[in-house]
Amino acid sequence: MNKYLAGYVFAGETIFNIKTTGSVSQDIVQQPEPVAKPATLPPPVVVEQIKTAPVVVARSTEKLVLVVNNISDSEKELLSKILQSVKQNLESAIILDISSAESLKLSDYTSAKEIISFGVAMSKLGNDLLLFPYQSQEKLSLKYLLVDDLKTIQANQKDEKRLLWAALKSFYGL
Repeated sequence: MNKYLAGYVFAGETIFNIKTTGSVSQDIVQQPEPVAKPATLPPPVVVEQIKTAPVVVARSTEKLVLVVNNISDSEKELLSKILQSVKQNLESAIILDISSAESLKLSDYTSAKEIISFGVAMSKLGNDLLLFPYQSQEKLSLKYLLVDDLKTIQANQKDEKRLLWAALKSFYGL
């Protein structure tokens, strides 16, 4: 392989030259490579640019993102009470309802510092983070918390409200 072809094939790659000492019993004789003409590339093809919808970016004052699935009015009241218990406000948070949106990505909300997901897996939001229920996790200065959906918390059959309160105290350092 000549250096021009190698430069084309391995463009952008890191190549290491490993030197061996004493363990190789025979020397490798390097033969000169024939000089080849550089290949001529065809002219670039002009592709028409497709216009896409603008990306929705959250306002910079909203640092709390709440992810829900099909929220009802009674669940919204419960959510408001939950947030008031940890000195947060429903009006200053972004509520992402995945049932009403085609595709949501957490990366669109750059101002978010805290994300609480009510029964929605992170994989549905374009995030590969593995979260365990009622255990907060921090990654790249973003705090995540996954809890049961609001219907389950409202029913409180397995003491979900107590688990949620303990998780929120840990999440907010109360």
